[in-house]
Amino acid sequence: MIAQGVWWSGYLLFPFVLAKSLGAPGWLVTLSVVMETTFMLLAVFWGQLMDRGGRRRWLVLGGVGGRLSLLLAVFTATAGQFLVLIGLAYFFAALVYPAQNGILQANISPERRGRVFGLGAMVQHFTAAATSLLVGYLLDLDPGLYRLVFPAIGAVGFLYLLILARLPRPEGDTAHDPAGIFVVPRLPLGRPRFRRLGRALVTPYREAVATFRADRAFFWFESNFMIYGIAYMMLIPVLPLFFTQELNLSYKEISSARVLIASVGVASLGPLMGRLMDRIHPVRLCTMSFGIITLYPAALAVGAALMPDRPALVAYLAFGFYSLGMAGINVTWNVGSISFAPPGQGGYYQGIHVAMVGIRGLLGPVLGFALTTWAGYREVFIVAAGVFIAASLSSAALGRTIAPAKAVCDPPR
Repeated sequence: MIAQGVWWSGYLLFPFVLAKSLGAPGWLVTLSVVMETTFMLLAVFWGQLMDRGGRRRWLVLGGVGGRLSLLLAVFTATAGQFLVLIGLAYFFAALVYPAQNGILQANISPERRGRVFGLGAMVQHFTAAATSLLVGYLLDLDPGLYRLVFPAIGAVGFLYLLILARLPRPEGDTAHDPAGIFVVPRLPLGRPRFRRLGRALVTPYREAVATFRADRAFFWFESNFMIYGIAYMMLIPVLPLFFTQELNLSYKEISSARVLIASVGVASLGPLMGRLMDRIHPVRLCTMSFGIITLYPAALAVGAALMPDRPALVAYLAFGFYSLGMAGINVTWNVGSISFAPPGQGGYYQGIHVAMVGIRGLLGPVLGFALTTWAGYREVFIVAAGVFIAASLSSAALGRTIAPAKAVCDPPR
């Protein structure tokens, strides 16, 4: 999780580097966000692929393609070149979550899962907070140093996936993993048939729909995350533009707000939120967290109007609220879906969960950028706050229908 924290401190700054170091226009920053979120649709394919075997092997290959590839940042000179490079990171990002959750489900019993993940999140985000200070200092010193910073971050981030891939396999793990993580997975070869290819592309989503029909509570849970996620995605392309063009923040101030303050809150409260999820169920923790994160866009809207001469304080205050809400959302987003999954299906359920990000990722960033262009930053923040409230209310309604957490979890090992 230390290695993942170093990776996270750089991953969050991709769109800000596009906007500030490379002078990318708003539409290109928005495109980068759409790429990140749309590639999450691939999580269904990654999840199904790993259900057939080679979960750990795919983790290593995904790390090579999505993290070690940042070594090529030394050769980038334009926003378009950097966009292609981070596109590789986004393409393989969706692979991590199904594999990670399948391994967590196999290794950690349900009554401890939230607590253990919360402790891991604490380590990850404290590391990200500390690393962000160095990253912000270096990029303020010379914005072109991203060419050296990101290769180092990519190499350290690869270590996280390598370590995860080499975790011991517990007795009773139902997933099939052939020995040898450095062996290239066997792929079907032969003459391509378009009808067969079409079925292969559509089948995972048809099976996901069938899962939703059979597990209505899981479908409602995902619907609530869809509502919350639309608001979250609306803000992602807006913030780099707002921070650089409207507030005129330095890299140090951006890193302090977006990574340092956001990470410290998630790190400090991560273990508490993990324990709380184990006790009250992910749905109820979502209700509380969705409500708290409403204050994040609200602070941006109100603070920018009341404190125009203190832009850094506005950003710090907003991300203070963000960190409080995200402390719970981080736990439920990463491991909450396992609470609905049958034994051995944690990776598949998380694949569906991550793929839903791709759907809202097609809508939210474009909606946020369009609303900014037509109305303004404050209007985007107000709309996002209202959508967050709607997600909290819907989650509260679901919470009244579900059994206590242990009743829906698979039996402890």
